[in-house]
Amino acid sequence: MLSNTGMENFKEIEALARSGDVASQYRLAALLDRSGQRQAAREWTRKAADAGHPGALYTLACELLSVPPGEMQVAEAVALLKRAGDAGGAGALRQLGVLTALGLGVTQDWKGAVGLVVKAAERGHPPAMRELALLAESMSGMRGAGDALLAEAARKGDWVAACYALRRGLLSQGEASALKARLQGVGFFSLDPQTEEARISPPAELKDLAGLATLEDKEPPMREMLRTEPEIYRIASLLTRDECDYLICASAPLLTPSQVVDSEKSTADHAQYRTSDGALLGLLDLDLTLVALYRRLAMAAGVEWGNCELMGALRYRPGQEYKPHHDYLPEDARDYSEVRRAGQRRKTLLVSLNDAYEGGATVFPELKIEHKGRTGDALVFANTDGEGAPYSETLHAGAPVASGEKWLLSLWCREKRFWFWD
Repeated sequence: MLSNTGMENFKEIEALARSGDVASQYRLAALLDRSGQRQAAREWTRKAADAGHPGALYTLACELLSVPPGEMQVAEAVALLKRAGDAGGAGALRQLGVLTALGLGVTQDWKGAVGLVVKAAERGHPPAMRELALLAESMSGMRGAGDALLAEAARKGDWVAACYALRRGLLSQGEASALKARLQGVGFFSLDPQTEEARISPPAELKDLAGLATLEDKEPPMREMLRTEPEIYRIASLLTRDECDYLICASAPLLTPSQVVDSEKSTADHAQYRTSDGALLGLLDLDLTLVALYRRLAMAAGVEWGNCELMGALRYRPGQEYKPHHDYLPEDARDYSEVRRAGQRRKTLLVSLNDAYEGGATVFPELKIEHKGRTGDALVFANTDGEGAPYSETLHAGAPVASGEKWLLSLWCREKRFWFWD
């Protein structure tokens, strides 16, 4: 309900919008959307987009990409993003960079994708600056190379960059105190201070990020085999602590109670035997840092990255667990699980995103195997044999967490191509 003052402001904005003021049209659309008047909001967004407002164009593009895969109007979304970018929309450039990295609606081009995000950062877009900072470190292995960009993004209001800047001590005491108060005020967690070796890398400048223009697969990481049939192995330090924190930051705002596939309902539903919170990193949640991690995780699992489902994160609080279950999927008439289209979940990859908790081990009761990794460690196991027949002995569970919070990344890998944009 608007106050008298708020109503007066609304009427003033509406009058300006009706007179043809494009900025007011977009602002009016936001106010209408906030008050639940979705159809009217969309009409004003469309008016502003027709007049070339970059924010309105970006909003419409995101709407076209936030529907189920089969309903996406990718070509139209790409056209809108390009118009928004040409009109000065930095956020649109960043989103277009993700689509370019994936080859969705445009030719796949990693160098072009990086160039789009660099351009967004040059326009002062804080998320793009933060994304490039972490990407520079992730791909180059040079810890601290992105500190200058992270500090600047934090000063400009990016909360993920703020967490990193506080953790790394990149800000003045006054800036740090103000940021801590702001983050605590919205109930957001702060990352623990780093205790690792001092940063020794030279800073990455926007003009010097050409080294990110190639996305090459590195040598497969070393495996510690726990069992050969079915195949189960560990990989130590697959991800760095910074990369794990980045995945936590990307997932935290998206958490909802975890679900399981119900073949009778041909849908997913909540179940008492899975009490964690989970988040899927969908198309609009990805950035180039996450795309690069996506590829590395697929390589660690020994599969093509196009065969992998979307990355997911799980958070277990004290008492929460995932009771014994299998990861292979039931078939149903609707093919909700997409087994007929993409095959079974051939492998599962789990990465420990933190280790400051008690309990919570991954347990295979029939195989007498128990795994609790340190931050960045991965566990990979086969769910089916080479013919696609399920391994019943890969029954596994997430034991109850006794204290602290357990964060885990999960990636399921199919037998065939899964990505809907191919």
